[in-house]
Amino acid sequence: MRKCKKLEICILAILMVFQLSACEYEGIDGYGEYGTANVSPMVERWRNDVVRIAAKNGVSKYVELLLAMIAQESGGNAERYPDIMQSSESAGDAPNTIDNPIESLEQGIQYFAGLVERGKEAGVDIETILQSYNFGGGYIGYVKDNYNGKHSESAARAFSQMMASKLGWSRYGDVKYVEHVYSHMNRNQGGATHGKYEQMYAVMQEYLGVPYLFGGTSKAGIDCSAMSQKIYQAAGISIPRTAQAQYDAVKHIPESQLQKGDLVFFTGTYNSGTYITHVGVYVGDNRFFHAGGKKCQFSELTGYYRTHLAGFGRS
Repeated sequence: MRKCKKLEICILAILMVFQLSACEYEGIDGYGEYGTANVSPMVERWRNDVVRIAAKNGVSKYVELLLAMIAQESGGNAERYPDIMQSSESAGDAPNTIDNPIESLEQGIQYFAGLVERGKEAGVDIETILQSYNFGGGYIGYVKDNYNGKHSESAARAFSQMMASKLGWSRYGDVKYVEHVYSHMNRNQGGATHGKYEQMYAVMQEYLGVPYLFGGTSKAGIDCSAMSQKIYQAAGISIPRTAQAQYDAVKHIPESQLQKGDLVFFTGTYNSGTYITHVGVYVGDNRFFHAGGKKCQFSELTGYYRTHLAGFGRS
């Protein structure tokens, strides 16, 4: 009987841990989600490592922000910049001392997690924490004491000038670091795909290189509309089977509102008897994923595809 009681207590404890973890991820403490990273495949290739290391450091809900930071720091180009988060200095070393991208992620995300904790204790906003990744943790106390815990470019500029004067430097840090990082994000993503792009992108990776086959619906061969349908299914969204039917079913949006996960439609790519002849899924940086040509692939929305572009849609 005692063993059963102990078992019940253990199960309840485990469930409480999972519940707390879920709450932490959803951001119930006021540090909410800030959209999705709008980054290149060169940055996206680090997503799984970022997810893993962020979870280890208790900052899972900042994965998209961390990816945007990588885009700003190095573009994810580990071949040229192995210290992809430019985190050597946060470890007390000279710039670019770290020569391994995973080590850079480990150090950078751990440092960011520490800034998050300091920021929460000080009661500052997320922009102050983000700017501190570039300026150093001293910016958190500075903003708390002088700007009521609210980051602004004027606050960043004043801090930069103060530090440059103290150190005898001509300049200190990037006063527009927050703006630059946010330029790599879709900060207000709407529609049914919001928060589900990670699942959609996983399907793209799974089907990358699969042969194109008109009428195909499997990894033996698949066509464009079946591919977009499978990608949306991964996000729990049902869309019609054909490209024209998908176009007819979604809300049409201007290119200025285009976000990752939206559908990209084309016309006149072959003689089909319908207006819409091809479809893909937008992935950011003027690129989209589709089953087209000879295989499933990422393509630029330029040249041939720009010429045949019909519009964009959101479910």
